[in-house]
Amino acid sequence: MKKVLLCLVFLVCLLKAVTIDELVKHTNENNYDLKSIDKSIQIANYQIELSKKWQNPVLSLGVNDMYLSSKNNENMKTSFVGISQVISTAGKLDIKEKIAQKDRNIQSLNLEDKKLELESKVYEYAYNILILEKKYKFLEEFDKNIKKTEKLFTSLYKYEKASQNDILNSQISSMQIELEKQNLKNTIDNLYLQLEQITYTKIDKIQESININKIDLLVINQDHPKFKTLEESANKSKNLAELESAKKTPDVEVSLGYFQKEDDSNYVNLSLSFPLPIYKTEDASRLQARMNTNETNDKLEQLKHNFKIQSEILKNTLNTSYNNYNLIKEKIIPIQEKIQKNLETYNSFDKVNPQESINNLNELILYETKSLDELQKYYEAYSQLIYFTNKGIK
Repeated sequence: MKKVLLCLVFLVCLLKAVTIDELVKHTNENNYDLKSIDKSIQIANYQIELSKKWQNPVLSLGVNDMYLSSKNNENMKTSFVGISQVISTAGKLDIKEKIAQKDRNIQSLNLEDKKLELESKVYEYAYNILILEKKYKFLEEFDKNIKKTEKLFTSLYKYEKASQNDILNSQISSMQIELEKQNLKNTIDNLYLQLEQITYTKIDKIQESININKIDLLVINQDHPKFKTLEESANKSKNLAELESAKKTPDVEVSLGYFQKEDDSNYVNLSLSFPLPIYKTEDASRLQARMNTNETNDKLEQLKHNFKIQSEILKNTLNTSYNNYNLIKEKIIPIQEKIQKNLETYNSFDKVNPQESINNLNELILYETKSLDELQKYYEAYSQLIYFTNKGIK
């Protein structure tokens, strides 16, 4: 029965655990920042439809020559009905549709950029949690070792082979670890809350392996949504310049009116009207749009340059942390553990001051903590590289 209960508890814990990929999926489905941008895309789709439509025609109804006094009754009153329509020329509607499409594309790219940014954050928070939980368990194990050392000092004290300060120092070391554990617990709890903030999902446990590798190659993806957004902005400025050029051929307003006098005579009036482009405002606007295009292209080149340099910096940081972690885990800690083993053996033969044992144990704790710090730096750089390279990590 006990085995069955243990299995059930294990299954419940397993069901609550989520992978990082699942967290990313929850973010994409639930995050309200993403939902807001998605609604902006829908609005932009409606704007595309509106850009293709003509202006509504204007209907006019009225009466002319109404009598204001009995002395002025020579003119006959005239009733009329008229309709006017603005006719777009020079392909302006097509250009406006292109501009609206660019606005929609920019919103779509903003959505992809935000998803990439949030995915990077999910990785950062999740791996920080995994590493800090590992550090917490590690501190618990070392706390047990220090308590064992305290018992040893207490026993040796009875035979005057250890001082009271040795016992007190071991107690202080245990309390220092307790302080670190409390701070770690607070950090871990807050990281879970930060994950919940962007995923809108209550998370009890993260199920993910911690494997690190050296990065030899970075691929700066030229299709990064940040790059594509600026490219679309430059194209939009080109379309705006086209629109200003097209405005030199003004739209025409056609008006048709039917007039009827009191003597039942009637007539039809047809008129055309259009603005005269004599002040050359279109030329100035077109020049401004072209300058915006050049400015945006310069910003794009600068952004690509910055992304490349920042990616290389993160790559160097990541590889340095990888080397440091392996150096500590594979060389320094094994030597420190060997020293600790020797000290414990020598202590039993009364050859070494017991204080040396606890000092070395503290050194061992320090190096284990340093190895996890390097692991944390590795994954912080890795998480940022997800964004800067658009997952172009090899």
